[in-house]
Amino acid sequence: MKEIRQIIQAYEAARKRAVLATVVHIEGSAYRAPGARMLILEDGTLTGAVSGGCLEGDVLRKALLVMSEDKPLLVTYDTSDEEDAVIGVSLGCNGIIRILLEPMSAKVLQLLQQAVTGREPAILVTYFSLKDKKRVDQGTRLVYRDNGTSAPADLEADIARTMASGTSAFVQYSNDLTAFIEYIAPLPHLVIAGAGNDVMPLVQMAAILGWPVTLVDGRPAYANTQRFPGCQLLISKPEEALGQLQIDAQTAIVLTSHNYEYDKAILAAAIDTAARYIGLLGPHKKKVRLVEELSIDTTRLYGPTGLDIGAETPEEIALSVIGEIKAVFAQRKGGSLRDINGHIHTRQTQIVPPMQDYGIVLLAAGKSSRLGQPKQQLVYEGDTLLRNAVRSALGTGAHTVVVTSDDDAQLSDLPVAIVHNADAAEGMASSIRTGVRYLLDAHPTLQYVMVMVCDQPYVNTAHLQALIAAQQASSSPVAASFYAGRKGVPALFHRSLFPQLLALKGDTGAKHLIATLGDGVVVVPFPEGAIDVDTEEAYKRLV
Repeated sequence: MKEIRQIIQAYEAARKRAVLATVVHIEGSAYRAPGARMLILEDGTLTGAVSGGCLEGDVLRKALLVMSEDKPLLVTYDTSDEEDAVIGVSLGCNGIIRILLEPMSAKVLQLLQQAVTGREPAILVTYFSLKDKKRVDQGTRLVYRDNGTSAPADLEADIARTMASGTSAFVQYSNDLTAFIEYIAPLPHLVIAGAGNDVMPLVQMAAILGWPVTLVDGRPAYANTQRFPGCQLLISKPEEALGQLQIDAQTAIVLTSHNYEYDKAILAAAIDTAARYIGLLGPHKKKVRLVEELSIDTTRLYGPTGLDIGAETPEEIALSVIGEIKAVFAQRKGGSLRDINGHIHTRQTQIVPPMQDYGIVLLAAGKSSRLGQPKQQLVYEGDTLLRNAVRSALGTGAHTVVVTSDDDAQLSDLPVAIVHNADAAEGMASSIRTGVRYLLDAHPTLQYVMVMVCDQPYVNTAHLQALIAAQQASSSPVAASFYAGRKGVPALFHRSLFPQLLALKGDTGAKHLIATLGDGVVVVPFPEGAIDVDTEEAYKRLV
């Protein structure tokens, strides 16, 4: 996000012709991740970076061509070829880097500004074409925020999935355009309680990272713009300070006042906020005493604050604290990179189908003979099992059909297809066939179908999305839930297995097909999947 802001600032200051270079996709290893950007002005000035300095020269030359033609261009670099004459150096990155060069415009500037404004996550959509590197409709096209605005219909499900996962996605659409759906998280907001001289390095290091900083202190002589230029300053009593700030999950609060009572009051308020990190400067016994006096949960409390790097000076302590905050926000342990086997970065860069290529068959035609009443109508957590299951399915954005043995008016208010299975007496296989046929008739280009049942109360949208993600990461033909020592539903099937689904007979369900595929199935642990509602006793235990 800092890089985007620097690009905005540079373009607004120059107001010259310019090209925006964006790393839109990588395969293998690369120095910069997708989303890295660089602005190239017509005088050759560069802001930002798309590599470690190895590609910038060639990108500059190609950007000048894009500038003259006023058309976008997708450039591909294969850094696994150490003799590449275009790059001219032995990079050793062992990857393929795709960089989109697009003429900078007022519209692109506006989208970048919208993407980095506010404290909510944003989605920035950039299109590129793997088949036509000069395709004119490539480029930065859309910003979305989860604030009540609606996304375009063809992107809605994929944007929702990206927003829910908090990770970027690469989606291949039928028009041969690939969308880089980029998740942009707000920068960490650092709140420092205490304005002594020793916090100056902490403020300066946060500024280098682009983090917004708020300084809280009750002493105007200490907390002022002369000593802390560029900070938001809050002169306040400790018990009132945090209530005046927007504290979210991307906030880190560090207590550095050296005043026990001030720290205590701030800590008491901080625990009730959504801040992900609360750091306490001082010895371990100070933390123990504060925890005992306040009777607070210590999950988010880091005291003494900082990583163990032998820090002594204020500058070293600041480095230690910043490092720990970054590690916590990145969900890393903060250890030495040399102890990591394999890739340093875990980047999911598979190009996947859009959610409009996915369907869900929800089986709800059973007679519930063991239960003695239709399990679909049982109430759990304020609604019926069937309606809860439908909402979970709809949450994925996949085309969803409910297969029933009779009319189900209880679903009339939900945007779901309902199909009647006249052969329900045959068993589960007939419902699977009915659902798959309906989806293929309605959506002939469907690539994946998920089969699920309505009596697994703990199935939710997150688990269904995990199955989709597991299949995409592994390219396996099936992704199945794993519980009670076996593979089962919900399970996702590739189109190549549709004939087998349509050939199921009798009371044979999808589990039989899964069992025949052996190692061709990727599994997602789901111990709660073993809990279903087949008997009155099972329902009583559930509620």
